[in-house]
Amino acid sequence: MEVTRLLSILRIAGIVLALIGLSLPMVSPHSGNLASILLGIGTLCLLGYFALHFRSLTTLARTRSTRLGAHSLLSVLLAGVVVGLINFLAAKHAPQWDFSETQNFTLSRQTYQVLRALPRKVGITVFTHEGSPGYGAYQDLLTTYAKESPLITLEFIDPERQPGKAKEYQVSRIDTAIVESGSQKLYLQRASEADMTNALLRVTQDTKKRIAFVTGHGEKSLTDTESSGLSRAGDALTKQGYAVETVEWQATASRDAAVLVIASPTQSVSSEDERRIRQFLEKGGRLLVMGDPGTHASLDSLLSPWGIQLGKGILADEQDRLGRGSPTALLVRTFTTHDITEDFTTPILFPVSRPVTFDAAQGKAWEFVALAQTSPESWEETDLTSPQPEFTAGQDPKGPFTVAGLLTPKPMDQSPPAQSAVIIVGNAAFASNGYLTYPGNTDFFLKAIAWLAQEDALVSLTPKEPAFHPFVPNPSQEQALVFFQVLFLPLLTLFLGLSVWKRRRSL
Repeated sequence: MEVTRLLSILRIAGIVLALIGLSLPMVSPHSGNLASILLGIGTLCLLGYFALHFRSLTTLARTRSTRLGAHSLLSVLLAGVVVGLINFLAAKHAPQWDFSETQNFTLSRQTYQVLRALPRKVGITVFTHEGSPGYGAYQDLLTTYAKESPLITLEFIDPERQPGKAKEYQVSRIDTAIVESGSQKLYLQRASEADMTNALLRVTQDTKKRIAFVTGHGEKSLTDTESSGLSRAGDALTKQGYAVETVEWQATASRDAAVLVIASPTQSVSSEDERRIRQFLEKGGRLLVMGDPGTHASLDSLLSPWGIQLGKGILADEQDRLGRGSPTALLVRTFTTHDITEDFTTPILFPVSRPVTFDAAQGKAWEFVALAQTSPESWEETDLTSPQPEFTAGQDPKGPFTVAGLLTPKPMDQSPPAQSAVIIVGNAAFASNGYLTYPGNTDFFLKAIAWLAQEDALVSLTPKEPAFHPFVPNPSQEQALVFFQVLFLPLLTLFLGLSVWKRRRSL
């Protein structure tokens, strides 16, 4: 009787102490040795119970029900081990599939190339917390980056819990990412694949490419903050990691710039200045020429040796235009398959543009590619005195027209072609402060500069369109919605209610 009682006490004490030893670290992480001691005592009690009860257990094990139960228990344990191994292998080595509508978790081909070719380690520090708007976007994007390259070190810091770190990095705004490598450091304010890949390229290079805007003949200015200025274009290029500067026409030939930008001069350009531009191209230079209609200065003498001519009229298009505005406000949607416009779906807003034409007979040494074109319904308005452009058959040329084109030199005598290139746009206002905020304009301007600067990895990094497209009504649609929701629906409900009430009373 006493032995049976002792066995019961050992069994109960062993089970209780073992359970307490296993669960105590979950309840109190700092329990430390106490949990181990209780688990050890419980194990000893259970071992004592089995030792004193060995003969009974041996007899019990020989019964048929015990063997079946043990077989079932082993089967369950084996299945658990198999499932655990599958989960472990899946977590470590399983491929990943992106089933999101906009492929938010899939990087572009160019980004994968950049990650595989990183020359040195890059640290990415993100100052954010779980409640901030950008936390999820940074987490999804940068986790993918870190998985693809062992050279990337990723760290998330809550600036409220670690204000010293935020002060050290001079961070005063939540959702700020710092990308640094060596002595280079860049600050990003949003989780964008294009910005992040661009930052990786910038910080792993010790030199910055210079973009020089030519001045001296009334061109649009980088310091002009008015709607017609180019201050936003300069800021956008600076954020892309370029060194932006201005240069006089007299210094263009000797200037070591990756790209020269001529933004619609309003004063006559001398033949000597044009010769300097040609010398810059002969040395392998690259050029972006933008010309607004109606300017007093003519670029014909500069462009004609290349076979390029800017039309005298203004392009109009009833099909591809901005809303119900003037047909001269073009929304260009037709693009070629060149690297600059590859997979380009966002329309470009060209206000008051003129056509770009190429004469192959005159420009024998050049190859021309049309980058953006108007629709077949467009025409060139030659009557510039008319307040409302209208197509006049027999007088106005019919479209489509090229509004942006690219010139590259042809190879001569089996030798590789020169590195020089020229992009000509029949409008400079699209890059001005008043229009650069339009998404298509920003993308086209930055991609054109990136291609000219020979940074092809950035050319095709277009932002992914969101799956949710909000409906923003115009004034007439807004009035219709107010009438329908505020007046029509309540009155209809009242009418139906009165009809039902009257019908029931008549029964």
